[in-house]
Amino acid sequence: MSLAHPLPDPIAQLHHLLMETQDPRARARVHLDLARHVLQAGRLEAAIRHLREALHFDPRLDAARALLTQVGAGAADRRKSPVRALLSMLRGGQGLS
Repeated sequence: MSLAHPLPDPIAQLHHLLMETQDPRARARVHLDLARHVLQAGRLEAAIRHLREALHFDPRLDAARALLTQVGAGAADRRKSPVRALLSMLRGGQGLS
């Protein structure tokens, strides 16, 4: 059974939402959501960029700060084993659902 319309890509949807959103706090939340999605896709550097953008738009967004700290620790560990560091972060209960 084929679908009439393909399922929407959440990363593409979030990028579209980012272009339409003007409120700085809302933009911060979209960047945080993007960071979570690209992190799940294994794109660590993109996740770090989105987390930094989130904090630029809302310096009080603690979830972005906490995830950036965890991702930063994972980035340091990835020199040893990138797969192990990413799996560890994903299993660490960062709220990446």
